[in-house]
Amino acid sequence: MSRGKKEKKEKVLGSVGPVSYKRSILAAFEKQSNGRICPLCKVKFSLASYKSHMNECNVAEDDDEIEVLATYTREEAVLLRAGPEIVLGEESFSEVASNPKKRRRTEKIEELESTSAPPNNVDLGTLRPTTSNENLETSLQSSEVTENIANHVRNIKTSPDSENHRRKSTRVLRSESQQGPVKKESATIAEVIDAIDNFESRTANTSLPYYVRCTIRILKRVISTMKTDGTYYSDDFWMPGDIITFYRFVNELSDGAKCLLVRLFIRKPVWYHLEKLEQKYPEVQNINEVVVELTKMEFVDDDSSLKSLEEALKISDVSVLKNIAKKFKIDSNKNRQETIQSIKSFAQSQQSIFGGTGSVEASVLKSLKKELGTCVKIRDGFVDLFKCLFTVYCPVTTNSANVIDNPSATNVYQDLLFMMLSVENGTVQFPALNPCPTITSFYKDRRMLMEYVIAKSLETTLVLNMSNGNHETALDLAIDAKEFLDQMPEEHKRYYDSLEVHERKFTPIWVHTRCCGHATTLLEKQKKYGMAVEWQRDLLITNKDVQLYCIDSRGLWWDRMLLNLDSHLKEKQECAKMIQLAINDPSVLEKELLSIQDRALKLKEMPPDFRPPLNIGIPKKRVISARTIAKSLGDGRLNRFVIRDDEKEEDVECSVEEAARRWYLENEGYTIGIHDEGATWHTLFGLIFYDIIFSTEEDVASTWHSEVQDCPSDLSNTLYSKRKEKFEDRFEWLAEVDQEVIEDNIRKIWTLKQNETNRECSWKHFPSGVEDCVGLFQCISRTALVSIFRRLAENYRNSRSGFPDLTLWNPEKKTVAVIEVKGPGDRLSTKQRLWLSVFADNGIESEVCHVEAQNSRLLV
Repeated sequence: MSRGKKEKKEKVLGSVGPVSYKRSILAAFEKQSNGRICPLCKVKFSLASYKSHMNECNVAEDDDEIEVLATYTREEAVLLRAGPEIVLGEESFSEVASNPKKRRRTEKIEELESTSAPPNNVDLGTLRPTTSNENLETSLQSSEVTENIANHVRNIKTSPDSENHRRKSTRVLRSESQQGPVKKESATIAEVIDAIDNFESRTANTSLPYYVRCTIRILKRVISTMKTDGTYYSDDFWMPGDIITFYRFVNELSDGAKCLLVRLFIRKPVWYHLEKLEQKYPEVQNINEVVVELTKMEFVDDDSSLKSLEEALKISDVSVLKNIAKKFKIDSNKNRQETIQSIKSFAQSQQSIFGGTGSVEASVLKSLKKELGTCVKIRDGFVDLFKCLFTVYCPVTTNSANVIDNPSATNVYQDLLFMMLSVENGTVQFPALNPCPTITSFYKDRRMLMEYVIAKSLETTLVLNMSNGNHETALDLAIDAKEFLDQMPEEHKRYYDSLEVHERKFTPIWVHTRCCGHATTLLEKQKKYGMAVEWQRDLLITNKDVQLYCIDSRGLWWDRMLLNLDSHLKEKQECAKMIQLAINDPSVLEKELLSIQDRALKLKEMPPDFRPPLNIGIPKKRVISARTIAKSLGDGRLNRFVIRDDEKEEDVECSVEEAARRWYLENEGYTIGIHDEGATWHTLFGLIFYDIIFSTEEDVASTWHSEVQDCPSDLSNTLYSKRKEKFEDRFEWLAEVDQEVIEDNIRKIWTLKQNETNRECSWKHFPSGVEDCVGLFQCISRTALVSIFRRLAENYRNSRSGFPDLTLWNPEKKTVAVIEVKGPGDRLSTKQRLWLSVFADNGIESEVCHVEAQNSRLLV
């Protein structure tokens, strides 16, 4: 550099000399590496993560050393000082509240106070938020107040006693002047019942939503109904926290808070937008105040507890996601799922200038929460506790097995409340007594009940993941279920083994065993046949603890294991060995036994002296043709049949069963034909044996748990064995009594019960009412009727399904037929083959009708 330029630069910048160390870049890096210690948790953090940590750090919940007195927003703190933003030491002050929450330092400034009295020179009354008219006066005092507070905070931090105790912070929900009475900290079941009585008196003439009334009715019935052993679900059954939760729910929550809480309970326990809840539930008035109330009573969490980016993204709509994407320069021209994945990838891959991704993810979450606004989530503890109540009230309706047949029907608790409303309004009647005098009585303690509730939740989640294709997640849940079985205490296993079959269905060991069965299905879908066989072998042979559970599934597990050994693993000798064990298993039902027998007859490795356990004939076959729509229209994989509608004078699409029904009515001389899949036969069975099946007498009282049951809980297990004498008397009566007596009995029961919803009687399948039903009865020989109904009664779970598709009869000619309809490519199942054989053996016309496609063409 020339001398002239150097002199010119010194005139502008001053003399150029060495930079002091404190101002050097090395000093900056050293300061960064030294970090800073959090005054609350005493953990050292780098400067980059210190601020993020302080935004979330919370003092301990069990610390009685500190009490929060007041809370200020950022704007209020600025007004209080009438100058730059004020930071009151390392901690903040807030009013006392019951639920400690993590607060962001950028949003709230809290005051901390030790359990001893504050210094005399600190006027806590001046720490409230100020209005604009008070700003001038406050600004003159703020400097002195701030200094006193800061000194007081420093005294707390350096107090020897405070170093030995953890601290507690609570979140202000209301000002001191707005706070209601002090919360009751303990209660008894007797107090809960009194509170319910007062509630019912107060709301007798009000329009409180049904779901609140029914929920409180469930609570009252569970805690006030005597169990079969003469005890109650009283104080010694529940934990103290459970009882005070019941009391606060009934007595201390406002009606609006009850409404929102029950609404959240019957929905999925996830985060919800407050604005959307307000739009969806207009019956909840002043929803903001309701949320404050529920948060203070510790029933729900507000958005200050939303710490997961994953959960925040799940509840974000497209507009919110696009705003976040634009803010962080992420491509927003994508669909919702792709945008979520882009935001997650950005949050996890981007690093801050000091390294690490935590601060970036926290920044994204902070922005996301700001866009979302207020969110709430019901607490898991409350959900599990009230699931326990609903389960005790009606274990049949809330059984997780209902989800297996219908994966979309996951909200069994909402269904239960709606059924109670229907009964209350008289729109639905059930065969159970109302009110039901008995209650579920086989849960010895709270732990057993809670384990069952958790097991149901696990199975529901597992089934949903299976239906959505999330096989790995579902398999992890099944592994959790197996671990539960392995670790179950022996005394619990012995107790569950001592229960009757219809009671064992509602225990955790039954549900977890069924989850292990789901695992075998998952492994087969993943073509891991060897692992599937190991799981099946454990359920069927190795694990002796589960031999008495999921009895109706054991035949299916045997059948699947034999298929895996024979067809997939090609272990023929092992398959032959397992066939012998399966045939000797008394829990294997006829339908699976027939499938196992078919495999054994085809297997060369079976011993020469093998004798089939079942002997059924080959069903009669008939082939007809029906017109179809050309497969170029719609789904080309399906045959879509059409028939002529004479009234409209046009062709209409129909099912293959309807096409066959029309053919038989036109060509075989039958006057009435119904596609019922056995509903007509079940209705006859229900009418003739109604007083036995739906008996509520003392000897079967334990099979009725609530007013909304449509059948006894042992219908599929011990229906015949618990009522054997009565069934045998009725079979004898049915075989010998005059025809007119039976017909009069059918008419009588139909008239009394035609408005009732029960598991057996399907009133709608008889177009002309009871006379159609009587006409069908007249067409069936008495011997055949007794034989069919005996099979249904003695082994209901084996024979309840598989009936032929069509039932046709002619009351004038006294003819009846049952037809199993099969479209192109369809095959008979084993249970259908069995029922066709039973009908044929008893002289009832039965056949398989194969419908072929004819004249495929476009509809004109």
